[in-house]
Amino acid sequence: MDDGSDHDIETFSHELIESGFATSDTIIGCDSAEIAQVYSIAPEGFPIPDEYQAFLEKMGKKAGTLFRGTDLFFPRMLDAVEAAEDVSGKGLTLDGRFFFGHHQGYKVYFFKRGSGAVYGYQEGTSEEEKLADGFIEFLRDSWRIQQRIRESTEAMRRERLGRME
Repeated sequence: MDDGSDHDIETFSHELIESGFATSDTIIGCDSAEIAQVYSIAPEGFPIPDEYQAFLEKMGKKAGTLFRGTDLFFPRMLDAVEAAEDVSGKGLTLDGRFFFGHHQGYKVYFFKRGSGAVYGYQEGTSEEEKLADGFIEFLRDSWRIQQRIRESTEAMRRERLGRME
């Protein structure tokens, strides 16, 4: 495994803690048996990206409030293949893909064989979408989106409270 991936995931976990998205006891990694279960749902011989392996080891079961409502963590991510089968259509092929997560059954996340990029497919769309060049970039991009949503929600809450006074 790439030591850079381990370092990047470790750095990311510290950033989650500093931001309030997690505490040290809400970042939970998978053990080797759980990681083996994750690998068992990948197509035979599928090369799992080092960044994803590091994620599983450090935060594969939980990462604070990151990805609340999205089944990206063990064991619920094991259902990603079924979710992909449910939403597959002309815009999504299942061949040569490792599905590692889904959002409420209508959006799936995956790697393609031979690429470390992260892809997504949403039911009702005509094609898959490249979400990030790598898994850590995907985590960071998703986290930034969730930060903006949280900040916006807090601003609306403060505004509402200000009108009540």
